[in-house]
Amino acid sequence: MSLIDPLTRRRLERFRASRGAWWSLLALSALCVMAALGPLLVGNRALVVSTERGLRFPAVAGFIASDEFGMEGKREPDYRLLSEKLSREGRGWALMPLVPFSPEQVCEVQPRAFLSEDGRWSDPRGPITEGRIFTLASDGSRARSWYVVDGRLHGEARLTEGGATVARAKFAEGRFISSKSGNEKDWTPGGDVRTQVPSPCPPGLDGHWLGTDESGHDVLARLFGGFRLLLISALIYLPGVYLVGLVLGGAMGYFGGRFDMVLQRLMEVWSNVPFLYAIILLASLLEPSLALLTLLLVAFSWIGLAQQLRASAYQAAAKDYVTASRALGAGHLRIIWKHVLPNCATVILTTLPFSLHGLIVSLSSLDYLGFGLPPTEPTWGELLHQANENLGAWWILAPSVTCLVGLMLLINAVGEGLQDAFDLKRNR
Repeated sequence: MSLIDPLTRRRLERFRASRGAWWSLLALSALCVMAALGPLLVGNRALVVSTERGLRFPAVAGFIASDEFGMEGKREPDYRLLSEKLSREGRGWALMPLVPFSPEQVCEVQPRAFLSEDGRWSDPRGPITEGRIFTLASDGSRARSWYVVDGRLHGEARLTEGGATVARAKFAEGRFISSKSGNEKDWTPGGDVRTQVPSPCPPGLDGHWLGTDESGHDVLARLFGGFRLLLISALIYLPGVYLVGLVLGGAMGYFGGRFDMVLQRLMEVWSNVPFLYAIILLASLLEPSLALLTLLLVAFSWIGLAQQLRASAYQAAAKDYVTASRALGAGHLRIIWKHVLPNCATVILTTLPFSLHGLIVSLSSLDYLGFGLPPTEPTWGELLHQANENLGAWWILAPSVTCLVGLMLLINAVGEGLQDAFDLKRNR
């Protein structure tokens, strides 16, 4: 059966004429392309680093030690700081992804600190009431740090090398008191001075467009990572559901009789097994993974598709051309593959978006309830759970709900467009 016969062409033209469905499909396709690009758009490794030693591509190559960029240490550098340092020293440049944070990265939000007009140390939010200001080493660790109270240096200042404190100084109400190494000029903050903002952090600080969650993850990177996980799970879920549903549903409708009756009774028994209890039991015995959760959803989701395919296959099996194929000696598998399933294409295509809709809702609900993936994984359900625990952090709730609802609306629009294009009454 040709896929571009006149009837199929008219159906595709009707779908194309549905502006909402067509643009929703284009939007979903663009999101899938962006997710496939992965670290090229969202990641904490630079795309290209140019120094006097040549070009390097950390996003592709993986781990590269700091000394390969002319810096001290064997640790991987903080590429955002490396980019700033190379530009400041005129030794090269680094091109970062659009979002320079990875979904799994726990970030320390460190906006720049500065002296305000009244001589108090401040950050973009205002004067620093109590906290530390510091300078950063090339690997992101703190080189020098000062304690600040009411915007003035107060208490202990430290010089750190290799993670150990090698020198100390004391301040009181902004005045230098004493130090065993260096004078007041040596201990005066200067250069790229920063401070730290506790998480969850509001948007706009230190390059976090949508802020951070309570664990310190960048919200935008987390949303991107959650969409990638949903896309990967869909690549496992949809083939699994349709493989089982097509095989059993088509066979039940084609053969009928006792085979159909026995499978229907087994499906009724299996459909009454409580899905949530099964997930809770497995979560207590095993650490859930994306593949395990997706396969569990496949095990409980094929029944509805099989029942719909059974009805369509039963109607197709009663057609004259199927009887003629049997009379000509065609085997059962050939008849099902060549004649029965192609005539069930309407059911297959129109149920596809709503199967994907059910997958998104199920995975997000499990993550929200705490029975899904570990909290370290970037999932939308886990972000919704954090939003419920931090109601004042609107920058966690609003983007999460917007992405979840927006994605389901796009999928529903495509599904409705397919249903309208494949409507049998309109075809007649």
